[in-house]
Amino acid sequence: MICSGTQNALSLMIQLLSFKDRTIAMENPGYAGARSVFINHGWNVKPIRLEQDGIHTLQLQQMKAKAVYITPSHQFPYGMVLPIQKRLSLLEWADLHDSYIIEDDYDSEFRYQGQPIPSLKALDAKDNVIYLGTFSKSFLPTARLSCIVLPQRLLEVYGRKFIHYSQSASPMIQKALYLFMKEGYFKSHVRKMRKIYQKKHQTLIQALHKQMGGHIEIIGQKAGLHLLVNVKDRSAAELVDKAQAAGVRVYDTSSYWINREEAESSLVILGFGGLSEEKIEEGISLLRGAWFASGQ
Repeated sequence: MICSGTQNALSLMIQLLSFKDRTIAMENPGYAGARSVFINHGWNVKPIRLEQDGIHTLQLQQMKAKAVYITPSHQFPYGMVLPIQKRLSLLEWADLHDSYIIEDDYDSEFRYQGQPIPSLKALDAKDNVIYLGTFSKSFLPTARLSCIVLPQRLLEVYGRKFIHYSQSASPMIQKALYLFMKEGYFKSHVRKMRKIYQKKHQTLIQALHKQMGGHIEIIGQKAGLHLLVNVKDRSAAELVDKAQAAGVRVYDTSSYWINREEAESSLVILGFGGLSEEKIEEGISLLRGAWFASGQ
């Protein structure tokens, strides 16, 4: 299935699940856009806490849920990559409980450390994984193209349920992406972008260490186009306000928690995908002045 963005894809996909028990588990913190879709479609969202290596699989096993939504390639927003052992544990859970895994393969193209790990869908021998991919970072953000790979039994449901629906994704953009892939340009484009983003990623980490040193902790630096920074003895609200006053955008993480009161108060998100290396270094210098001007 081709869809017009992640939330459109999730909205279509969740309507295919017809369980009486409409309970879905989610990483906490996690993608608020997905949570909103599930709630708006009448699902009860249950939080699953994170460990250092991703979702707490034991907590999930103890919970009655008919589906779990997960971002294993680059957990949003914390950035960890789910190891193979936990992927296999999730697949075992889905098979045992007759449940679905919704795999949002967010940022899978841009991993900078470690060996490649197969997607859950690639490991899925029992056809319990709903795979969601997007081209917003690997192709064009404005294209709003995403795709879903459904289990066979849900593909048949989709054919019946949405037979009279019109395609919401632009045919022109779909054709452009098709030709881009057909001619072999897409793979080389992703390889090129991975090198560019990896260089920016390294520039950001080096600038943070150089400018802020022991004042901060960097979290989630194995993949993706953002990092989390934990700034000691500062609140996220203070950090965001001071950064904005200095002309730099950073973001707090509170909206990604199901209960905002549980959010870690000193964490902010730094994105770097759309910045040059020079702008990254300049931005970190500005943040240093804004956050540590008093020399603390």
